[in-house]
Amino acid sequence: MLKRFPFSPILGWSVSRFDTFSFCKRKYYYTYYGKFDREFPIAKITQLKNLTTEALSIGSLAHDVIEAILKRLQKSTDVIDETRMKGFVKAQVQKYMLDKVFSEVYYKEREEIDEAYIIDSVFKAVMIFVKSERFEWIRQLPDTSKQQWIIEPDGYGETRIKTDRGDLKAYCKVDFMLPDGKDIYILDWKTGKADEFKHRKQLIGYSLFASFHFENKFDRIIPILAYLKDGYSEVVPQISEMDIENFKSDMIGDIRAMQNMNVDIENNTPVAKNEFTLTESEGKCKYCEFRELCGRN
Repeated sequence: MLKRFPFSPILGWSVSRFDTFSFCKRKYYYTYYGKFDREFPIAKITQLKNLTTEALSIGSLAHDVIEAILKRLQKSTDVIDETRMKGFVKAQVQKYMLDKVFSEVYYKEREEIDEAYIIDSVFKAVMIFVKSERFEWIRQLPDTSKQQWIIEPDGYGETRIKTDRGDLKAYCKVDFMLPDGKDIYILDWKTGKADEFKHRKQLIGYSLFASFHFENKFDRIIPILAYLKDGYSEVVPQISEMDIENFKSDMIGDIRAMQNMNVDIENNTPVAKNEFTLTESEGKCKYCEFRELCGRN
């Protein structure tokens, strides 16, 4: 059972939050502090924040389908029928696209999104996993393991990272955690290209998440990046004590940098919007959902 925490407004670290902060301070403001804006209605900011992209949608849908497959495995190890799986993927994609607005369409880069391409891409990623040796290994795990699986847990993966300055609030939501004897495995699905630095940082966070929530119940924590693009491949990084200490040190620095943009740290209240400067590299703006607000679309 994962630990629960009472609500606190103070900001929490995550890879995605700090990536956004590093990408563009104004994008960071609109993403996390839109309700404080006085220039644009919150409805407009929320609309733009909720835009998705083709690549993000493929990744999200693949995660959703794999979640359904793993929950099915907890009840049945029957072989998955590809035809039925293709139908399930199609239904999930069509349901997903009913209320999604794609950035590519909103900003008139395309007239429409190719639904068939998304269906095929999600199905391909899912079947790469289903046909992998790792899937077969998971399928053969005993019921005692399956009863303890943690699959896409609710919420945002809130946890605490223990440091010499106290426990720091962080969000490290794992895709899949499963015990096997004295080991606990963490699998993180990736449908896009490899990003060694970013993904390694995520896995260290996930390892600390497991250590905190399970209080060293397991002898070993084994984090795995599972790539589902152009064939199945895994990366199992070796994480040393030095890596963990460096991660914690970087995290303290990241939090301090973000809190420097708070006028009230405890209540996570931002400084004025004009202090959240736009990125100097306008080439980045073509990847930002908020570019309309900055006049850079």
